[in-house]
Amino acid sequence: MKSTELRKELENYLIILKRNLDKVSLETLKTKYKKPFGELQHNISATATAYVKQIALENIRIRADFFEEAQPLIQSAIDQSGILQKISVAAFQKQDISEIDCLAATLKEQIHQTLIPFYERHIRLYLDGECFETPPGAPKFYNEATGCIWKGNAWIPLELDKKALLFPVQDKPKTAA
Repeated sequence: MKSTELRKELENYLIILKRNLDKVSLETLKTKYKKPFGELQHNISATATAYVKQIALENIRIRADFFEEAQPLIQSAIDQSGILQKISVAAFQKQDISEIDCLAATLKEQIHQTLIPFYERHIRLYLDGECFETPPGAPKFYNEATGCIWKGNAWIPLELDKKALLFPVQDKPKTAA
């Protein structure tokens, strides 16, 4: 399901929750209407989780063979952010879809910032046939973790040429201040 569809579904559930809370006390919802209220809570939780996950992880590119290394970094960013608890409050106490949108975007940015060193560790010099022609072409940067090459100021997905060579990019030595 697309994020726009998930958002609309979540928004509808939040409207129902708000309408119920406006008409009936929370205690009554938890006792007299326990089953439908529990179902509504479950639907809100499941939809909010799917929506936030889709927003926060959108456009994050990691090859399957690097996911095991990246997954703990992503989970740590999520855990340390405290944002999931705030999303729960925005949903169940405030019924505020706009706040959920902002929190999901903040989580996305925190995950992105956490992954920058991970991506940087996997940048390689990519030498293909052009590099060995006369005149030689310049080597390109390739990110093994994403499977992308740096071209035209953007990372572009690239299937590796079997004849291409990859070399680690060395850190420049730090000079004494």
